[in-house]
Amino acid sequence: MVSPFITIVDRSIIENTSGRNKLGTALKNGFINLLTRPHRLIRAPSFLLVFGVYFSTYATANTIDTICERLEKDSQTPKFLGTTIANMTTCIFKDRAFTRMFGMVAPKGLPLASYGMFVARDALTIGASFNMPDTVAAEFQKRGLILNDEKAINAAQILCPAVVQLVSCPLHLFGLDYYNRPHVSFASRAGFISKLYIKTTLTRIVRIAPAFGIGGIGNRIVKEKGNQFIQTIGGVVPHTS
Repeated sequence: MVSPFITIVDRSIIENTSGRNKLGTALKNGFINLLTRPHRLIRAPSFLLVFGVYFSTYATANTIDTICERLEKDSQTPKFLGTTIANMTTCIFKDRAFTRMFGMVAPKGLPLASYGMFVARDALTIGASFNMPDTVAAEFQKRGLILNDEKAINAAQILCPAVVQLVSCPLHLFGLDYYNRPHVSFASRAGFISKLYIKTTLTRIVRIAPAFGIGGIGNRIVKEKGNQFIQTIGGVVPHTS
């Protein structure tokens, strides 16, 4: 459901970072294409890559949660490691393909420095999306900010992935810029990142809300309904995380 939106945003950021297009223009063109030719977008390799990233990430998280619940083990560490590996491998593959498809430089291998930045970015995003919300929700309730369980976890699920973009966005920009301009000075790269930081961070916050905020809430609801269905047909009492 959210993959078309994320596909447009990711493509627009890469086109803007490479100098191929302005961010606003790229976003406008992308959404015009989505509204006028949606069938072309959902058949495009870029859409399939994005869909694969989030399908594999949520499937891994749900599988680990289910196994740990059945074994009555804490799922936080294995879920963080498993989802980070799943998201990192698929997302880096996607980013590598996007930089080749939508960047300005000739297609080439992704530099090690870019890999490192993308790995750090994805680890932060996964931790904020799958591990931090429960802790932050409990803190909301402890401090009396949000007392209702459902409202607290929903607020934390939307807030955590968004806030972490303040830290992860520079890593993302560094990785993309190093791919496009591997030999520039540190001062030049820092100036480039500073120039794009605010608008790219805001765009990534808007992007991450449906991906891991609303998507995380929807995934939790689907998982809970699935557990209830299993309980109904099999007489199994599911554990809840």
